[in-house]
Amino acid sequence: MFSVSHIRPQLPPLRPRKFKQGEDADAYHKYGWWEGVILQEWNNGNYLFMFHSDNQSPKYVVFGVNQLRLHRTWFNGYWVPPVQESELAVEEVQREEEYNEGDLVEVRNDEDGSNRSWFAAIIVKPVGNKRYLIQYVTLETEDNTDFLEKEVDTSHIRPRPPDIVVPDQFVMLDQVDAFYKGGWWKGVIIKVLSGDSKYHVYLATREEMEFKHDELRLHQDWIDGKWTKPSPVI
Repeated sequence: MFSVSHIRPQLPPLRPRKFKQGEDADAYHKYGWWEGVILQEWNNGNYLFMFHSDNQSPKYVVFGVNQLRLHRTWFNGYWVPPVQESELAVEEVQREEEYNEGDLVEVRNDEDGSNRSWFAAIIVKPVGNKRYLIQYVTLETEDNTDFLEKEVDTSHIRPRPPDIVVPDQFVMLDQVDAFYKGGWWKGVIIKVLSGDSKYHVYLATREEMEFKHDELRLHQDWIDGKWTKPSPVI
C-alpha cells in the first residue's frame, strides 16, 4: 500500500520542446519517468541526460525530445512550474488505443514480471470494457491444433513496431529485441562475433544468449501514441 504523499496525478500529454544545458528534466526510461538534468544538446537534436539517482546504470544516456519532459513537482494540488496551455499536445487526446478486427499487434507478457516481452498477435474482436480477444501468431494451444487465443486489456496491447533495417550488422551496446520462445525480449548487444553475423545479447531477464542477425531487431518504445527509436547507451 502506498502513502498518499507518494501519489500524484499524471501530467497531460505535452508537446516536444527544446531544452537548455543544466535544465532539470524527466526522461522516459525502463517504463517510467526518471529525474535528471540536461548536460548537452547534440547536433541531431537529441540530448545528453544525466540521471540524479546514484543507483541508475548507465548514469549518462542520450534521449530524443519525445522521451524528455520538463521536470515538475506536485505541490499543494498544483504543478510547479505550472503547465501552460501552449505546452499541451492538444492534437493528441489522452486515450486508450482502439483496435479493429484483423489489426496486427503485439501483446505484452505479464508472466515475466518487470522483464517485459512482446508477442505478435491479431485482434479477433473487441469484447467490451477496453478488452480484446486476440490470437497469437507464434504461440499454440497445448494440443498444438491451433494458435492460442486470449482476452487481454488494451493496456497490454500495442501496434506492431515499424521495421528499422540494419543492413550490415548491429554494434556494441545497441539496444535490441531478441526473438526467443516465440516473443521479442529486450536486451543489449554486448559482443559482436566477427564474420558470423552472430551476437551475444544480455537480456532483460539477466541472461546472456547468442542470437543470429535475423533474430534481432532494434528496440523501440511506444510512448504517447508514437514509436520512439532507441537511445544510445554511453
